Amino acid sequence: MSEYVAVSFLTAIAGCGEIREKMKIASKSSIRVVVVDDHPLVRIAMSNSIQEHSSMTLVAMCKSSEELLPVLANEAIDVLVLDYILGNSTETDGLQLIKQIRAHYPKLRILMYSAIESPALVQVVLKAGVKGYIGKSCEPEELMDAVIKVAGGKRVLSRDLQYALDKFSVNEKSMQEYVAPREDNDKRDIDALIRDLSPRENEVVRCYLEGMSIQEIAIKFNRSRKTVSGQKQGALRKLGLKSDLELFRFRDFWLKN
Repeated sequence: MSEYVAVSFLTAIAGCGEIREKMKIASKSSIRVVVVDDHPLVRIAMSNSIQEHSSMTLVAMCKSSEELLPVLANEAIDVLVLDYILGNSTETDGLQLIKQIRAHYPKLRILMYSAIESPALVQVVLKAGVKGYIGKSCEPEELMDAVIKVAGGKRVLSRDLQYALDKFSVNEKSMQEYVAPREDNDKRDIDALIRDLSPRENEVVRCYLEGMSIQEIAIKFNRSRKTVSGQKQGALRKLGLKSDLELFRFRDFWLKN
């Protein structure tokens, strides 16, 4: 009887060793994810979703770029899930942060997870090297699926964003024969054109370029949505721009001033 117990005990130990070894292998092959979002509830929800997913390992949860950069320097990361706007006023803006990360970690795959679902912005960040863009209106399952696809090297957009971007691109192409292409030296004149804007037009465009929607700007300044939309369109006319995409091309220049 004692020999049977001893054999059973040794078998159990061996089994545990095999399980631990399998866990190590799974850990090595799992998708290593870092999340950056300034909202605590979003971080909690993301943490729960990732930790419940057998094919993912949550490496770090950050609320700012200041917390993120040391993690990138010291950890091997497969996918960075990044919010476009981080709440701190001292934060590097979304596009600049993307460019900074891409310059230092070109192999890192970035998935934007943002409440801003503007086709113009999506197009800008995709050109900057982002691998996928998922709106915060999507279900957690769609986000986890996007992480897996981005880790595998695929470009991912939520269904609504893909539709909006396709429609947006068609509109842009259809305007090309009517809109003369703006040359790089046009940027020399943009400062003078900005000075022609009214203070209210200026603040509306600045907020829009920072990622706020027309509705959010209307609430911020206690104006009607129609008024804010009119001020934005008036600014576009004064700047000689025909679309949001053209406006976003001047984003870096605008926000530096």
